[in-house]
Amino acid sequence: MPTGETTAATAPDGSPVPARPAPARPGVRRASAALEGGAHRLFNGVVDVVMRLLVPLAVVALMMGVARTFLDLWAVWRSASIATGFDVLVTDILSMFVVVELLKSVFEYFEAHRLKLTFILDAALVFLLREAMIGLYKHTLAAGEIAALAALLAVLGALRVGAVLFSPAAADAARAGP
Repeated sequence: MPTGETTAATAPDGSPVPARPAPARPGVRRASAALEGGAHRLFNGVVDVVMRLLVPLAVVALMMGVARTFLDLWAVWRSASIATGFDVLVTDILSMFVVVELLKSVFEYFEAHRLKLTFILDAALVFLLREAMIGLYKHTLAAGEIAALAALLAVLGALRVGAVLFSPAAADAARAGP
């Protein structure tokens, strides 16, 4: 019987049994598995190359951020008031924290070959905290914006707690027992 055809059967009482596809030929099954395995290996190889290219780019961006922070120290010195100079400096330093969190995510990918949700959530939380701190420091946030940032921080914080409680590592530890 050719692959893809269905076989009809009847139950002992004569009622029809739903048709099911005929089993695939063994050669087709092996070829399909080999093709799928090759595509999977190709995808993993491409992802690895892209991630490896991101590392030097991220390190250069981090070094440029540190250099920019040092250059902005001169802006603090030249500014009319120390508060306006610190606005720039605080923004630079908080931006560096976001970059560091993203770098941790990239480096964790090389160790586990997957992106950990906790690192992604950490980067999002640090970014939101950065925005809140800059807005509060510069007195540019309205009450509605502060409430929206607080709600978003609460949701991301709850997701972070859930990601830790229900992580694959926690599930493995629970299965292993005390």
